[in-house]
Amino acid sequence: MGRDEEPLIPSSARPHVLLLCSPCMGHLIPFAELARQLVADHGLSATLLFAAATDLPSEEYAALAASVPNSIDFVVLPAPPADVLPSFDSMRERVMHAVSWSIPRVWDVARSLAASTAPLAALVVDMVGVPARDVAKELGVPCYMFFTSPWMLLSLFLHLPELDAKLTKEYRDATEPIRLPGCVPIHVHELPGSMLADRSSSTYVGFLSMAKEAARVDGILVNTFCDLEPAVGEGMDCMKLPVHAVGPLVWARPIGVQEDHSRTVRWLDHRPRGSVVYVSFGSGGTLTWQQTTELALALEMTQHPFVWAIKRPDNDTVSGAFFGTQQGEDDDPFGFLPRGFIERTKGVGLLLQSWAPQTAILSHASVGCFMTHCGWNSTLESILNGVPMVAWPLYAEQKMNAAMLEVQAKVAVRVSIGPGGFASKEEIASVIRHVMDEEEGARMRKFVGEVRDRAAHAVSKDGSSAHALAQVTNVWRSFASEK
Repeated sequence: MGRDEEPLIPSSARPHVLLLCSPCMGHLIPFAELARQLVADHGLSATLLFAAATDLPSEEYAALAASVPNSIDFVVLPAPPADVLPSFDSMRERVMHAVSWSIPRVWDVARSLAASTAPLAALVVDMVGVPARDVAKELGVPCYMFFTSPWMLLSLFLHLPELDAKLTKEYRDATEPIRLPGCVPIHVHELPGSMLADRSSSTYVGFLSMAKEAARVDGILVNTFCDLEPAVGEGMDCMKLPVHAVGPLVWARPIGVQEDHSRTVRWLDHRPRGSVVYVSFGSGGTLTWQQTTELALALEMTQHPFVWAIKRPDNDTVSGAFFGTQQGEDDDPFGFLPRGFIERTKGVGLLLQSWAPQTAILSHASVGCFMTHCGWNSTLESILNGVPMVAWPLYAEQKMNAAMLEVQAKVAVRVSIGPGGFASKEEIASVIRHVMDEEEGARMRKFVGEVRDRAAHAVSKDGSSAHALAQVTNVWRSFASEK
């Protein structure tokens, strides 16, 4: 693990925050950064619990865990035994099961902390972990939800019980978009998959139950900043719960093998400024075999240098790597690529198996655009580095994110997906050229540069997000001082 400097106040004397993260890499990254800031910037102690869904750690999880500073007490909770795993209709149900299985252990850790010399100040959970609120209630501390997606999804989430009560048919049959305060219209094809399932299905019923549970927390932290979604934030004023924008919280510490990091940076050093296309669909996203081939041919067509964090295709699901990949899984890691592709693009393309030093790549001057699934962590990292995006959303709320980034923030262009969810090589190459080569690209870089500056200000000492987190931590301290 990495090491931070020892805090001036011994951790045993600091109010303690317990954080519970579900088995989602997209949640764990901002949770780790939130915990780091609570310790380093706000004088608190933090224990971060990760509710594992698998016994063996994935390559992605192991890399992140190794970079968590020692000032944070990082605990992996045991995964549910394989012999008690029921069948699941959705990835979300498997995540919820892992969290439910972990709650008795959360009780144990919370009681242990409450009995120690460091008073427990708060419990922080993600949207899946809200049932653990009863732990906080028994111990007399507030329970806050840390929402690791944008305000737009939170607005949909909090309005879902009201939308459901008014609906007489399935969401997928709607002819009009959903209109929420301050949000771009949400069209049917942009809704999370859980809302497109039958409303009688366990997938939808579970999602609706999560939305109703969210009303039980004492407050919500959101990994966004006011200037990115200002109108949505203003629409939050009507909510009964206090909602605080505390982002962008991104993990800036090096993750992964240092050798891979250095090799990638050296490769980028030899490419012209703004010339490289970076392609990554996050820790969980996967394409089909046919779509992977089409993307490879599109990259070759553009003749731009590229870095591609590539995963083995999955014909069954767009989230085939959601719970991570195991090292040494592939004997021939690139055997699925078109015949001759690697030879033809030698010196032009850099292929990285599964894991990439994304922060180092996006911050490099040679990178001109980021082809992304629009996961929220990747989106924030791209914005913070002033890199315009080619948006190719795959699952969860990513299609909503892509719509907001293109229509409202104007920092992305979406790939047009045709029948059967397929994008042709001509379409992919056209969008890349649009961002990289044309006048529109210069306009996008101007927009994303302005958003980057506002994001940096939000988390600066006098910024809105820094001020909001300071206010919340003061509230938590007051609970701890009363114990």
